Amino acid sequence: MRPRRRIFDKTASFAALLAILLSSLTAFRTYAGDNTASVIADTLQSRPVTSTYAIEIGGRHALSTYLSPLSYRGWNAALTGDWRKAMPSCPDHLLMHFNACASLSRMLNPYGNALMIGFDAAFNWGMSWRHVFKSKLQVEAGADVGIDGGALYLLRNGNNPVSALASAGLALRAGISRPFRIGRLPIVVSDHVRLPSLNAFFSPQYGETYYEIYLGNHSGLAHCGWWGNNFRIDNLLAVDLDFGRTAMRVGYRFNAYTSWVCNLNTHIFTHSFVIGIIPGGLGLKKRLPKAPNRTIYAIY
Repeated sequence: MRPRRRIFDKTASFAALLAILLSSLTAFRTYAGDNTASVIADTLQSRPVTSTYAIEIGGRHALSTYLSPLSYRGWNAALTGDWRKAMPSCPDHLLMHFNACASLSRMLNPYGNALMIGFDAAFNWGMSWRHVFKSKLQVEAGADVGIDGGALYLLRNGNNPVSALASAGLALRAGISRPFRIGRLPIVVSDHVRLPSLNAFFSPQYGETYYEIYLGNHSGLAHCGWWGNNFRIDNLLAVDLDFGRTAMRVGYRFNAYTSWVCNLNTHIFTHSFVIGIIPGGLGLKKRLPKAPNRTIYAIY
């Protein structure tokens, strides 16, 4: 009887061990299957970066009483880049965007006997919340932080030939867009506004030369800017034509920079024609209904 009991005990132990292994394997396969499905769903939900590269050409009107009491007019050319992407959290509503711009201008005084050169660059990063209504109208609202700098160079001046421009701060953003069709060609008409609202900007004191600043007179150079003493606005009205694998942008940009501090008046107004390209397109021709495997675009 003892040998039979030992065989029975060994068989029962083996059966229990086999049951435990089978249960563990089943649980592992269930977990792995769920995890794989989650990974596949995350992978199939694509959030590409929508990039826009543009050339802007237009006119500029500048006044800097630090350099001259006269206004200068001429042309302005700029290269701009805009990168947008839907965020992992709330990708249908939450967007991240980065913008960069570099421009060069050449202007003359009203008599045409003095030349002013201007150059500047700007970078900003921010986030926006968007909502699409049943009428397909999309609205955006958000904010960004940015820095910008440049200079106005008046060749005629010998003592103070340069007026430096620099600021860093917070800006509000808003936009509205809607898709249409011209025949079979889908387009998106949009208007985006950026309004710097609170910043710190550079300005010398009235009559203070940059040589004095170089010698160590650094007090009172940074000023708190708001709409009252440093009003600025950047407005882009654009039409994007989606050809499928690529899209083209045609638009108009108005940019205004004004400041009044230390009895120094500066204002720069720019009107530009915009033409650009959007590699990868807007996805309007191949957009799918809401599903885990859809592509979420950042422009519309």
